[in-house]
Parts: sequence; structure tokens; C-alpha cells
Amino acid sequence: MIQFLAKSSTHQLETLDCRREFPRHLLHRITTLAFVTCAALIAQTLYTTPLIAESNDRPNIVLILVDDQGYYDLGCYGATEVRTPVIDQMASEGTRFTDYYAAAPICSPSRAGLLTGCYPRRIGNGIWVHRADSKSGIHPDELTLAELLKEAGYATACIGKWHLGFHEPFLPRAQGFDYYFGLHHNLDPVEVIYFEDQGGVPLIRNDEIVKRPVDPAELTKLYTDEAIQFIEKNKDEPFFLYLPHTMLHNPLGVSEEFQGSSNWGEYGDAIQELDFHVGRIFNSLREQSIADNTIVIYASDNGRGPGRSAEQKMQGRKLSTYECGIRVPAIAWGTGLGLEAGMELSTVVRAMDWYPTLATFAGVKIPDDRIIDGRDISPLLKGETKIVPPPGMKKSLNAHVPLRRRWDPSGEWAQLVNRNQYNDAFFYHGSEGALAAVRWQNWKLQLNPALQLFDLDKDPGESEPVRNADISRKLRGMAILFQEEMQLDSRPAGEVSLPRSDGRTEIPQTTFESLNARRDVTFARYGDRTLEMDIYRPKEIWGELPAIVCIHGGGWANGNRVNHENIAQALAARGFVVATISYRLSGEAPFPAAIHDCKAAVRFLRAHAKEYGIDVENIGAIGLSAGGHLTALLATSSGVPELEGDGGHAGFSSAIQAAVPMGAQTDLLSQRTREISAQEDRGQIWRKFLGGTQEEKLATYRLASPLFHLDQTDPPCWFITGETDDPSTHADDFRQRMIELHRPTDLTVIKEAPHPFLGKQVWFDEMIQVAVKFFTENLK
Repeated sequence: MIQFLAKSSTHQLETLDCRREFPRHLLHRITTLAFVTCAALIAQTLYTTPLIAESNDRPNIVLILVDDQGYYDLGCYGATEVRTPVIDQMASEGTRFTDYYAAAPICSPSRAGLLTGCYPRRIGNGIWVHRADSKSGIHPDELTLAELLKEAGYATACIGKWHLGFHEPFLPRAQGFDYYFGLHHNLDPVEVIYFEDQGGVPLIRNDEIVKRPVDPAELTKLYTDEAIQFIEKNKDEPFFLYLPHTMLHNPLGVSEEFQGSSNWGEYGDAIQELDFHVGRIFNSLREQSIADNTIVIYASDNGRGPGRSAEQKMQGRKLSTYECGIRVPAIAWGTGLGLEAGMELSTVVRAMDWYPTLATFAGVKIPDDRIIDGRDISPLLKGETKIVPPPGMKKSLNAHVPLRRRWDPSGEWAQLVNRNQYNDAFFYHGSEGALAAVRWQNWKLQLNPALQLFDLDKDPGESEPVRNADISRKLRGMAILFQEEMQLDSRPAGEVSLPRSDGRTEIPQTTFESLNARRDVTFARYGDRTLEMDIYRPKEIWGELPAIVCIHGGGWANGNRVNHENIAQALAARGFVVATISYRLSGEAPFPAAIHDCKAAVRFLRAHAKEYGIDVENIGAIGLSAGGHLTALLATSSGVPELEGDGGHAGFSSAIQAAVPMGAQTDLLSQRTREISAQEDRGQIWRKFLGGTQEEKLATYRLASPLFHLDQTDPPCWFITGETDDPSTHADDFRQRMIELHRPTDLTVIKEAPHPFLGKQVWFDEMIQVAVKFFTENLK
């Protein structure tokens, strides 16, 4: 039996709701919240809804992410080959982290962890980097830091290198950023090869190409120019500026002004140019009189190379999980907001910790359904504690977030590892995505090729393994618990379907593998005749999900539920329980048999909601052609006795809460239907379905007409049709009547598409995008 049907233990049933994933909460504004003075008081209560501070109390946030800067490669971290006065002053006025870890030792996973607050592995983005031909990225259902802050009223901008997926659902403006300027890609030879035939890698502003090819030497200045313009434009409202520089990634680029300025070749020159332009950001903040209300974070996305002197003992390079591959420089500055000045912090801090920490400084409580790996370190930055306070201390607004992570250790580990220790550990992953080591306090346990324990306080260079059986066993237990957690609770990456060479619709195998499927489920019986449905549900998503019924077309006389299998799988992969159903065709049973069966399917899902993890209050329907008509009729005829039928589960409602009729007829009393039903050739399907022509069976046509039943209690309906389909599928009269009744409705016309548009990938993808947005807004 498939996984989502096997949740039978008492513990699993009790925890089902609290592990629910992905719904979008509406953020509710509260008034007169003075963040600086009241944050500690607010944090004493675990709120159940997202909390937002007043606009003028919320700090601006500037997050500067440098690409491939090594641990020792700033003056304040021991570099003697370069001068970095601005960043050194930032450290002297803020907090300099000595034990800060990027989420991964490579670009894309590191950025994914930073923006989601999750280990990259948890969100399916832990392996290598996204190239230009990648089909994946951050799943649209993940709530990025930009989305969290944007929903709280922040202006958001990403200026710099993205590298988190290159298709529309994964790009910055689809992931919470109002404004984008920069490169979607790297500039190394492995990536630029994809753009040789197009004139080089493009520099992009929002959706427009500004220039190609890009000159690496101009990027640091260009990014800073754009960042300053964004600051000036948004100085009167809170803003989140994410500034991921392309430098210091190879190929290096240095402007003429800074060439030869350091004692470290082109790399040192690029560092000194970065330092100068970081100074321009600070100058802008001061000129706009907002420096005292701004937090600035400076960090690297992964390491670069080992130390260069006897005092610089750590080893390792980018891509490795030796310390210099993943431990990187990081500085936090915000003196006007109470952040400590002149502090050197040796507490283990991870890139994922910025997500809940910055949310707290912004006065935003992370939605209760969001399971992330970051910890709120705001008390540490303000000098209120010397350690990351355990959640039980309730020292900050998002202190409790780690308690959402799975914690159910087996007897072997329960006595060795407590929950706070586990949440404070850091789990190193290699550039290929495999778990490589665990750090807790000063101890680091390397897992492969054999267990080796290092005391990083005494031996930061990892040169001499030590023996401590108790510590080794504790960290090994942490590794096993983490592996179990990720096995059970990781979430899929976002994935798009790249067109087949023939343009036909295809659902990727990985999409199907992300689903649980239960086929041939009997939902209604009529004597010896049974009707079946196939049910799809996303794996590893607990709790109740909205459900969608897929109703196939075929002129009510042909087709079967497999015809809408692609729709069902695509919708299920986006966080719904989806059932594609069979119904009695007009050759075996006259109207209203078909609509009876659709209603029986809805009642069945409600009756078995616990088994399939369905939210009974939120069920929708979608269908094309004849299925579109039945979808519209299902939406408008709840409680009509003649249309309910006796398909079982009479005690449950057949009402739906959202409908997407596609290529649908909604007015069966129209003159067009009257004429077609009377034609010998074209009217056969109408006469077969409804027992005769419209003139002969007027009452039956009226009963089958969705427009006839439409009233103010009916759910939102979004119509989709092809541009070359008959204009009647626009449902103009139906939609006008909905508007008069103040019911939500709209229409999408797919350009150049015919009536049967599901078979072509580009049309199918547009339909799915529209349907997912509509169902998400109305069912989640």
C-alpha cells in the first residue's frame, strides 16, 4: 500500500496536522508595534499568525553575498596581501564571525540554503550547480526570505548573480523580488558555452536584456550603481536588498582603476575593488539618513583556498568540506538597531540562520507551517546571550522555529543527543550533495572514508584525529538522526518540463517519482458496474491538502480518465491531492448519469478524506471539453436533487470550492446549441448525451446547462480556452452573470491554441501555470 495510505499509527495521526507543508498564509497587519522596544516582550508568546511591525519601525536589510571569497581573504581575517578598510571598519563596528558556515561549498546549493533557511538537501537543491540547461530550481511553493519580507510590506531587490534556476518559476521575480538586475549564470567556460550562439551571457534588468556579452570588469561597479539607485528610491519604506556579487568567481574582472592595486594579483585587486564599492553602499545609507535603521550582512557563499601562513592553519578549497571549503568570512553590522559593536563571535553560525534572524529584526513571525533549519540568532547579535538561546527560553520572535523539525530519536540515540544539541549542530554536505561531516561545539566528526574526530579549537587544520569515544558516538548519532530526518522530510526541487523535440506534452519521470499513486480506486457502484479513479498525492507532504477532481472530455461518449493523467500528475506535484475519474458515458447511460458520477467522486473524496489526507473544505475540479462542461455544471448545481444521483456517500456534500472549465459549453439553451443539436452530423453527440435535440428535450438541456443553475453561492470559476476554439467557450454570458452576482471569475485564452490544446507542451504548461495559481489562491 502506498505511503500516504499507510499512516495508521497513533503517533502519525496525532502529528499529521502539525507537519503540514506549503500553504500560503495571509499576513495580518497589527498596529503600533514598536519593534526596537517591544520585540523582547512579543517573543514571550508563541503567536499563531504571522506578525508584522509598523512600516516605520522595520529596519532595512542589505545582504551582500560575495562569490568564492576564502576565510582568510580580508584584512580583518588575517590577509596581509590586500587592504580592506571599509569591511574591516564594518567588522570593528559590528560582529565578526569566526565560525560561520555557508550552506554548501558550492554556489547554487549555498544560495538556496541562504534564501530558504533550509539545508539545500531539504529542498532538493543540494547537488552541484544549476547550469543553463537545468530543469530545476527552488520549488515555487518554498517561501524565500524575499517572499516573506515582501508579504510584510518590504520592497525587495536582487542585484547580482542568481544561479538558482533559469526557467520562469525559478527566476528572482517569481521568488519574491520586485526588482532584478544582474546575471542568471556564472561566467566560467562551462556556462558561457551555452550562450555562444546568442552573443554571450546576457546582463538582465527585470525581463529585458541590457547588454551582451558581459564584461566581468564592470560588474562590481554596475551592481553597486543599481543597488544605490534602489536604496535611494525606497529610502522611505523598509527594503530588502540582496546583493550577490559575481566577483570573486573566476573569471575575475577588475576595473582599470583597481588593476595592480594589491599585492595579490588580480584576485587581490578584485577584493580591494569590492571593498571600495561596499563603502559606496554605506555612504548611500548615510546620505539618505537611514544607516541607523539598516542591518548590513557581508558573507561569502563558499570558501576558496587554504591558509597561507603559520597563523592561518585551516586547509581545504572550494567544493571540499575541509574547513576552508565551507567556513567563510561573515560580518553583521547594525549599530543603530542595537547590534553589538566590536564583537568577535566564535559560536557556530550557519547561513540558514539569517532567515529567521532577519525575519525577527523585521518583526515578522515565520508562518507556522514552515519547517526550516535556521535558528534565530538575534539575541546573540544584540549581546543578550553568549550562545544561541534554546527555543525554550523564548528570547526572540522566531526562537521556536527549530521545534518544528522532526525529533523522535530511537532508544539508541535518545540518551546521547538532546534536541538543543541536535539543532545547534552543523551538517556539512559536499558539492555532490552527500553528508560528509558533523560539527557540534568544537568537535567535528568526518564521516568518510572512515570516522575521524577533530577538535577544531586545538587543531583547526584538521591535521591530527583525536580519540573520544563518547563524543564520536554522539556526533555519529546526530548524523544518523539527520539522515533519517532528511529521508522523511525533504521536499522536492521545482522542476519544469522541457519541450520534447516534437513539442508533445510529457510529464518528467522525476515528477511522477515525486508522487504517491493509488490506481483503480472504486468510488461508485451501480449494480455490477463500478467506476474507478486514480489518485495522486505528493510524497513527504504531511497533513491535509486541497483536492482536485479531473474530468476528462470526449463528447460525453468517448475517452477515459487516462486522458487527464498528465493534468493530475502536474497538479499533484504542486501540492494537491488529485483524482482523475471515470464516469458513465452517454452510450451506456443517459444524462444526468455523467454529472451523478462526478458528484459521487466528490462525495467519495470527502468520505475518505482522512485516508487520503484531504482538506474536505477545499475541493476543486478541472476538465476540458465535455469535461469542462461537467466541471462547470458540478460547480453550479450543488443541491439540485435531479443531479445528485445515488452513487454513494449520500451524507457528504458534492459542492466544490473552485472550478477550471476548459473549452467548455456553459449555455445549453443558446441558439448555437439549438442549431447544432438539430444537425444530422454535428448534433449526434448532443442528441446522444441529452436524448434528442434542444427543441425536443428543452427541459433536459435546461437541467444540463450550468448557466441555468448559476447563483451567488457558487464557487469561483476560471475559464481556459484556445484562441482558435469556438467563441462560445469564452463563456461570456456565464462570466457576466458571475460578475453581476459578485462571484470571482476570469478567462485565459491560450494564444494560437485549438480546442484540444493539452497535447502540446507549451500550451499545457501555460494551462497548468494558470490553474495552479487559481487553485492555490482559492483552495489553500
